[in-house]
Amino acid sequence: MNAEEYAFNAPDGFCEAETRSGYEVSRKMKRVWACQLNLLSIFQKVCDKHGLRWWLDSGTLLGAVRHHGYIPWDDDIDVIMFREDFDRLVKAAADEFQAPIIFQTAYTEKNFVRGHAQLRDARTSAIIPSEIYKDFNQGIFIDIFVLDGVSDNPEKRKRQEGLARYLRRKLDLLACPMRLQHTRDIPHAVKYKIKYPRLQDKARIYRVYEDLFRQNDAAECDYVATSTFRIDSKSRDRHIYDETMLMDFEFMKLPVPSGYDKLLTLLYGDYMTPVVSPSMHGTLILDPDTPADIKIKELRKGKCKR
Repeated sequence: MNAEEYAFNAPDGFCEAETRSGYEVSRKMKRVWACQLNLLSIFQKVCDKHGLRWWLDSGTLLGAVRHHGYIPWDDDIDVIMFREDFDRLVKAAADEFQAPIIFQTAYTEKNFVRGHAQLRDARTSAIIPSEIYKDFNQGIFIDIFVLDGVSDNPEKRKRQEGLARYLRRKLDLLACPMRLQHTRDIPHAVKYKIKYPRLQDKARIYRVYEDLFRQNDAAECDYVATSTFRIDSKSRDRHIYDETMLMDFEFMKLPVPSGYDKLLTLLYGDYMTPVVSPSMHGTLILDPDTPADIKIKELRKGKCKR
């Protein structure tokens, strides 16, 4: 994609402050939303070009159904896709996403240890305070999660979950050596028959983790789940995703699974009753005007307000 396609595309007036469902959404947050929606539009174009399936997920899906846009107190966008489509996205990413748009995985940046991908705008900032001293791009982002099949074999599933937890600890250790002690990991390495000294490369660890869940072919499993270093305890009926429909989300029309009611009931229960709750990210430092690398330098020196 060329530079012109990376420009913000929110309609006139979108970025003005407003009250939604009795909740005041500031002008700054509306501008953050506009940046996220721009990222989502870029993501959508790339997926359409390559024929990749994806859907709104979690709070973003709930927002589409209940508010036809963002939940007023939300600060992010979640999308999800099957492993097969995600793998194709990863292969296309280097050609399709160019700076200042950053497609981010454990393979692309040192110290990035999330179990999912993120698409970021490096012209902006969305920083988790505890990650100020981690060196990876921390621009405003959208989250890209992966759906994997869930094994029907309880023993296999237990082993996969245990190994995934071990791999996550290894990644945390490599990203922040002082946080964990080696002795916590050695028993897990022995238990799961991993040659401990060989797992010192972050990309290799991440590849082992992904291959672990590729063993469950989603197309042949009755249930699927997100697997960000653990199998989501709320496994989803795979047939929720058999068909796709478009739904209004702010000024866009975006794909949602036809079984959204079953999914949202599983995730939230009585999902049509609004409940104000904090973001899963805690207190994000958001700045749609300052590049993340500059913002982080200021924060490290204590020269700016959070």
